Amino acid sequence: MAARLLLPGLLLFFFACESTLKREFTIAMSGEDLHLAREHVGNVLATDPSNPEALYLMGKIHLKERNYPEAKSYFERSIDAAPSFEQDIAHLLETSYRREFNAGNSAWEQGRFETAIRHFDAAIQIFPDRWEPYPVKGEAHKYLGQYPQARQAFQHCVSVPRMQRFCGTNLAVSYFRNGQFQEAKRTARQYLALFPEDRNLLKIAAYASLEMDNVPDGEAFFSRYIEAGATYDAILQFATELHNKGEIYAAERFFTLCLKANPNDKTVLAALSSIYLETGNFDLMVQANERLLLLEPDNTGHKKMLLLAYELAGDIESYKIIQSELDLNP
Repeated sequence: MAARLLLPGLLLFFFACESTLKREFTIAMSGEDLHLAREHVGNVLATDPSNPEALYLMGKIHLKERNYPEAKSYFERSIDAAPSFEQDIAHLLETSYRREFNAGNSAWEQGRFETAIRHFDAAIQIFPDRWEPYPVKGEAHKYLGQYPQARQAFQHCVSVPRMQRFCGTNLAVSYFRNGQFQEAKRTARQYLALFPEDRNLLKIAAYASLEMDNVPDGEAFFSRYIEAGATYDAILQFATELHNKGEIYAAERFFTLCLKANPNDKTVLAALSSIYLETGNFDLMVQANERLLLLEPDNTGHKKMLLLAYELAGDIESYKIIQSELDLNP
């Protein structure tokens, strides 16, 4: 009997201790009525602007609306007035940060880059000094072609020791894709001092050098890239880039490396044939076109190039044979 009488008394005591404002706020928030909740809290702040509970609850309203700067402003004022709120506020902010950060990662994994950026930006509003959102935010900007924004994101995390390689490389990439070749090369060299065999950094430094018409530097960086393990396709692409820029002697060197790895690459053989024609190496031009014709015996274009190569090399007998074949197969 005593226990039954004691329980209602405890409940009455509990509700008496709970403020009227908090009860009204809780009821409004349980119904998702932010307007009513704001009205209750605003009425208190209108008469008592420093009321710590009202400041705290107004912060929660802004937190619910994802207006994090305003929420933090009210929370700070609440803590100044009553430090006892600090622990609860820290928990609320941490929970909101994790929710935004995790939502950003989830959106990123689904390829929804703009949504990911919005969530990461929200997380950064809560804790601007934390570096975790910046690497993936930078990647999202990069995928969207927003290179200045990507660069800014990578700059925020590049000082973190375990992120230096990733962010430093992506910082250089962002400069390069934004057409800032001098900055791209400078950044690549800066982080090559820390990671001298990083293939991505070496490749960026090589291509940035080419864009700045510094072919010797481009060759030097790309040679280091090859030593670090460049793929065949990467070497072929670089040789083609040199060829397109009219750097035929440099291009010949890298096309020759490709030919050693794959003697039957028709693209490489055709490119070398063109280079040998320009440089007057007619015997090598003959060899390249003989190989091409061996790979595609019925290709009239190869026969015509070989005919020209024989004529330039002074091989009249071979010239007559090909000429006869062309006459038979016009």
